[in-house]
Amino acid sequence: MPEKNVPTSPPTCPTDLSLIDSTYPVGVPLTATYRLGFAFKTINLRLPVILTKIIDQLSRDKNEIGESCGQEARDDVKIVVGALAKFKNEMVTNKPIYKTGCKIWDSYLEHIAQLYFEGVVEDVKWYFAPWLHVECYFYKRIHDAFQLSNHLKSFDPFRKQKEDGFECSKKSSAQLAEYVLSSDSSDAVLQTLLEVGLWGNRCDLSLSSGEEVSQLGNLVDQLQGLRNFVLCDESANFWKILKDAKTANPDNPLTVGYVLDNAGFELFTDFCLADKLMDRVDRIDFYVKTTPWFISDALKTDFDWLIERMCSGDCSDFPVLVKLAERWKGYVLSKRWTVVESEFWTYPHAYFEMQDADPELYSTLTKHTHLIFKGDLNYRKLIGDVSWKPDTPFKDALRGFCPAPLLSLRTLKADCIAGLRAGLAEEIESKSQDWLVSGEYGIMQHAQ
Repeated sequence: MPEKNVPTSPPTCPTDLSLIDSTYPVGVPLTATYRLGFAFKTINLRLPVILTKIIDQLSRDKNEIGESCGQEARDDVKIVVGALAKFKNEMVTNKPIYKTGCKIWDSYLEHIAQLYFEGVVEDVKWYFAPWLHVECYFYKRIHDAFQLSNHLKSFDPFRKQKEDGFECSKKSSAQLAEYVLSSDSSDAVLQTLLEVGLWGNRCDLSLSSGEEVSQLGNLVDQLQGLRNFVLCDESANFWKILKDAKTANPDNPLTVGYVLDNAGFELFTDFCLADKLMDRVDRIDFYVKTTPWFISDALKTDFDWLIERMCSGDCSDFPVLVKLAERWKGYVLSKRWTVVESEFWTYPHAYFEMQDADPELYSTLTKHTHLIFKGDLNYRKLIGDVSWKPDTPFKDALRGFCPAPLLSLRTLKADCIAGLRAGLAEEIESKSQDWLVSGEYGIMQHAQ
């Protein structure tokens, strides 16, 4: 299991807010208005902790930043820290969600105001606006703070945590690499690696507010026990579609669009699954964020770093990692693995809004034989971050979004879900009250 470190500092919200002491009603967007929901804990506690850590880290590392990026970059740290400190005050005092000067963000803010606040943009505030919008806005503002500088525009404040996530899981990675290198590409092996990818999703730095999260032990050996915590497994549909597509037209190239979540160990598990998938498909396009996002979300630089790191002398104690990385580098050079960047993944939009917000990306996704969406944020965007009844059919919760057959692999770290069999949510709730947010349960849900 990954190590967990949940912040326990005092609440920061203003005391005069009209909040509701309950969980979310059915069918509404998740918001911090409801004190018993995870959105409240996030806005009130987790996000201020994350922002404080960024400020502290920049202040502590300014000399190191100056050495690596130049003295002027060291001076830029003051600009960024000042902007972040001002931003933190806005958040903890429940100021409005301000316009950013970016057309897509500002028009979406107006859209949210029209939907929920009678068109009054000034009423869209941290504790009342939809959680998905607010949390994405949080990372947008962090990015914007760095854009105020001259020499830190491309600085990733989360890079070290992401890289440490892999370094601290290197032994577990080597054990998984040994399994990949010694196994064939049978259905059983592919299913094993699909499940490995699911549980690799537990290594999420945003859940731990940036505290170190690492994989301990051999994940393949842990799968038998973990299967009891998979609440929905529709992965057989994924394998069937790939096989049927190959049978129907053997000469037609099969491609998978792989929408990544976290860097570090989770990305390593994604690569292990993709490695064996190469015996079934012709190309895998990995979709990544364009800016540092939700602490551990994968960027192209994280993609490149992982393969290069495994090839380096720093992994010489684990020759299986070097050997596997050389194979992966070959897939990249031959363009059988490609990295696709898109700003849409860092927009506040739910995915049912993609076709209007980014028709080009939507069209690109339609061309894949199959799609894989990894992780909690992707799932929240798939179902719109709405408090659906848990037995609402997954496809209904997608609200029309299905550019190609898709499989969602997610460990539960936010209190929204759909697609469960009737009665299962109540059954799990009786065993674990925090089952929706603990990362202990997983789902593999399919739609076409």
